[in-house]
This record gives sequence, C-alpha cells and structure tokens, in this order.
Amino acid sequence: MRKPLEEAMHMGELGPVDAIVLGFPGQRLTPSVLDAVDEVEARGDVRVIDMLIVVKDVHGEISHHEISEYEDLRDMAAEVAARRMLGLAGESDAEQIGLIMPPDSLVVVVFVENVWAREVAVRIREAGGRLLSYTRLPQATLDDMEDQIETAAAMGGGDNGPEQRDV
Repeated sequence: MRKPLEEAMHMGELGPVDAIVLGFPGQRLTPSVLDAVDEVEARGDVRVIDMLIVVKDVHGEISHHEISEYEDLRDMAAEVAARRMLGLAGESDAEQIGLIMPPDSLVVVVFVENVWAREVAVRIREAGGRLLSYTRLPQATLDDMEDQIETAAAMGGGDNGPEQRDV
C-alpha cells in the first residue's frame, strides 16, 4: 500500500532533488513544455515539488510568479500545494536569476524529486553514507562525445579495448 504524501515527503525518504533551470525568449511559456513535464511526472520518473517563474520585461524589470498564476499550470499548482513542498525558491532567488537574464525573457526553475532514485538515496542515508558529488553532463559535451565516436568509426577506428603495452 502506498504511503501518504506527508510521510513520503519526510526528508529521510525524499529522493534526490534537482533544480532544472529553463530559459525562453519572450515572456511566454509554451503549453508543449508544460505537457512534457506532466508526461514525465505521469510516468513516475520525477515528481515536481516546486516551480518558480521569473520574467524580465523589455525594460529590464524583473518579476516572479507562482505557478498558480498561470492558467495552464493551475492543476500542477494544486498537486504541488498538496505535497506541502512549495517555497524551495523565493524572492531573493528570483532577483538573482533576473540579474543574469536577458531582457524580454522568461525562466522557469522546476524542482523535481528523482523518484527513480529515492530507494537508493534512503539506503545510502540508512548506511550512514551521503552523496559527495553529482554532476550532470551538459548536452554540448554529450554531442561532442557522439561526434568523436562517429568520426572514429568513420575512419575505421573504434574501441577495441584497452591498448596493449609491453612491460
């Protein structure tokens, strides 16, 4: 049987949480992006636990908004509010984000729990361990690696295992 949300939100049972920062030109958030977030959450891969929206207008004025202020996000806002996890980011975070945003842009910070990793995180904590480092590789790095692999394959190279050396 599934535990109540309040119990699952106890810090000892919360999986790793990522803050994902998405930037968009203009001051509009497209429904397709929101749909994709909903789909990933519906699959159970992640759980949205908070969201912050920061807007910088053409004159450089910065404002931040709750997800409930956006009609397309009201259902998600209700679910997030029910989880009692709102408030991970606040006004000072919005101001800092706004300082580095270009004018006429919108940034969404989505806080997601990596549900898939929750059990591993719990076991690590129970064993007295802790996460020492977590690095997400940027897409550009992955693209470069893929290009190098394709180039090596096209040149007849490839990975034939470790290089053999005489000792």
